[in-house]
Amino acid sequence: MWDTLYGVDSTLTPRRQMVEAEEVSVDGLTWTFRLRPGLKFHDGEPIRALDAVASINRWAARGGVVGGDRMGRMIKAIENELIAIDDRTFRWALKKAFPKMPLALGKLFVPCCFVMPARIAATDPFRQISEYVGSGPMRFVRNEWVPGAKAAFEKFAGYVPRQEPPSWLAGGKNIVVDRIEWITIPDPATAVAALQNGEVDWLADVLPDLLPLLRKNRNLVTAINDPVGYAGALVMNNLFPPFNDVRARGAILMALSQEDYMRAYVGDDDSPWKPLRGYFAPGTPLYTEEGGDIFKGPRNVEAAKRLLADSGYAGEPITLMAAQDPCPHQGLGRPHR
Repeated sequence: MWDTLYGVDSTLTPRRQMVEAEEVSVDGLTWTFRLRPGLKFHDGEPIRALDAVASINRWAARGGVVGGDRMGRMIKAIENELIAIDDRTFRWALKKAFPKMPLALGKLFVPCCFVMPARIAATDPFRQISEYVGSGPMRFVRNEWVPGAKAAFEKFAGYVPRQEPPSWLAGGKNIVVDRIEWITIPDPATAVAALQNGEVDWLADVLPDLLPLLRKNRNLVTAINDPVGYAGALVMNNLFPPFNDVRARGAILMALSQEDYMRAYVGDDDSPWKPLRGYFAPGTPLYTEEGGDIFKGPRNVEAAKRLLADSGYAGEPITLMAAQDPCPHQGLGRPHR
C-alpha cells in the first residue's frame, strides 16, 4: 500500500525506490535526495518532498520504544535540519556522518519508513492514523476492511514502477493482478484445508507439522519465499533471579542447543532452517559471528551446571512463556528479530 524511499533487494542491499538520486557531501554530513517524477498518492495528489520530510519525522520519532526504530532516533540525535528544497528535493543535514542512511530509510524491519501525505504524517507518532492514503502499487479498500478477518487491496493505476527487474522490496513493482484479499484464518489446519480446497490461493506461513501434507499435493507448490526467515529468541528476564546473575545466563548459553530446538520444531528436515551464531540472519550483509563462539561446538552441560551452581541458583521454578497463536512460531517461543 505504501512505497518507501529505498528498498532492500534479495541480498538485503538498499536500493533506490521512490528516490531518483541522492548526493552526499564529501564530509558525509549532508544528504540531498531527489524523488522520481510522476509519483502520486492514491487520492491523485502528487507526492512532494514535504510529504517525504513529514513521513521521515513521524517514523524517526518512534525510535526507542518497543518495536520502534532506533536507527531513525540515532539520525535525529545528530540532525542539524531536515527540509524540503522544492517539490522533488529534500535535504538532511547532520552533525555527524551516518553512512548507513539508505539502509535506515529502506530496511524491511518494522516500523519501516514509508511515505504518506504530510497532513496524515502530522498525526501524533504515538497515535494511530485515521486516514489511509497510500503511495504504493496497491490501494487499500477501507470500506471492505474487517479487522482480524479480511483486508482487500486493489491495483492503483496511477503508480509508476521503476524500470528495473524486481528484487524483493526493490526494483520495479509491476502488479499483475487487479485485486488481493488477505484472509485471516487463525487455525493452521483450517488454513491448510482452505488452500487444498481452492478457497484461497496462497498461504503466507505454514505450520511445519502440516508441510509434508502440502508437499504431497500435486496441485500445490511449496517454497521458501523469505530467505531471511524468522529468528526465534529465548529472552531471559535479567531483572529477577536467577537470570539477574550473569553466570546463570551464561549457563543457559553453554547448554542450549539450537539444533535440538529446531529439530523438535521442524522435524528431521534440515532444509528450512540454519544455525544462528550471531544476531542477524546468515547470508545477509550485516551477519557476523563475532561474540558467538559460545554457540559453536558441543554443548557443555557439566560446565553449565557448575556455572549455574556458582550463581546461587537453588532449584527455584522457572517459567517459560511461549506464544502459541502465530502459526510459524508455535512451539518456538516468542519471535524476535
